[in-house]
Amino acid sequence: MHTGKDIQFDQLLAQLRGLSDHQRRQLKAELERLEEISIDNSLEEFLLSAPTFSENQIKTIEETRKAIDQWRKN
Repeated sequence: MHTGKDIQFDQLLAQLRGLSDHQRRQLKAELERLEEISIDNSLEEFLLSAPTFSENQIKTIEETRKAIDQWRKN
């Protein structure tokens, strides 16, 4: 994340310590909101990048299911 300024971590902590209780609650709520968005995006990216079955694989699965159903009937 780039804020337009280069702030050292120690400086950032010092700034955060200077916040009022109300400002800290607002900051915490915003960070939690950003984390939820990040998790949602990560899950969506994961699902969209997951492998998919080829037509051949689907055909093999269907044939296997039919064979298993035949075997169960006997």
